[in-house]
Amino acid sequence: MPSLQARIIEFLLPLSGFRRVLASEDSLRREIPRLRRRGPALPSRRMRRRFLIRERELHGTRLFTVAPHTGAAPQHIVYLHGGGYFNGIVTAHWGIIGRLIRRTHCAVTAPLYPLAPEHTVTDLFGRLLPLWRQLAAELGADNVTLMGDSSGGGISLALAQQLRDRGEPLPARLVLLSPWLDVTLSDPSQPALARRDRLLDIPGARAAGAMHAGDLPPTDPRVSPLFGSLKGLPPIAVFSGTHDLLYPDARRLRDRAAEQGAALEHYDYEGLFHVWLGVPIPEAARAMDQIADFIGAAPEP
Repeated sequence: MPSLQARIIEFLLPLSGFRRVLASEDSLRREIPRLRRRGPALPSRRMRRRFLIRERELHGTRLFTVAPHTGAAPQHIVYLHGGGYFNGIVTAHWGIIGRLIRRTHCAVTAPLYPLAPEHTVTDLFGRLLPLWRQLAAELGADNVTLMGDSSGGGISLALAQQLRDRGEPLPARLVLLSPWLDVTLSDPSQPALARRDRLLDIPGARAAGAMHAGDLPPTDPRVSPLFGSLKGLPPIAVFSGTHDLLYPDARRLRDRAAEQGAALEHYDYEGLFHVWLGVPIPEAARAMDQIADFIGAAPEP
């Protein structure tokens, strides 16, 4: 059973307004101009006191590297934030990054990648592929965990698939948090889940997926990596909650990995909502310990 804190947070999720944004394509398109005016959330003053933060631009992409002041682990995390492809990084993502650093002592690099509808998946990977090549050269791909939540989880998997197909250096491992793996949202169990999910809804999410796809079909693996091969990829850890609209696709990914002989660990959280790691609840702390174990970085004593 979820913790009391998790149940309270789930009850309050509609107050975020995100589900109203995803109620229809019209509501989504009305919201995007407001989001652009607001811009991405940046690291807070408190975060800047607690960690070393470096900002730079690579291949036209703004990115932040956040690291502990002392005792950094040799592993590095490249984190791709979620937001339905249309929304920039938000305060909850910086919370995830901060908790990752405290648990693993790893430095985390977070690119502020191009967003839909101004940019499509073709534009996105036109930026991320050269960005990855430079980071892999600087850090050593074998030292890097590629991680993302929601749409960022799907982008992480699609990026790894493209690197494999191109014969380029792959990250050491992948960690996908409540990943969005199929923008068609066509699993037969998802309409029932949509009535339970207090954060996501199908019409607007499907429209956001179409904006991201651009001229590509929504089942193209660059858009929906669930339809791509998992063979030859590094070990994958997937964290998903059963009250999440995207939960069925995580289960389908687990089944496809078993069929293809791919190394995948699925951490299944009963009664948890979409990207619960973004809030300070006991289940988020447990998941952070599991991530630390998966990437081989000792949690902070």
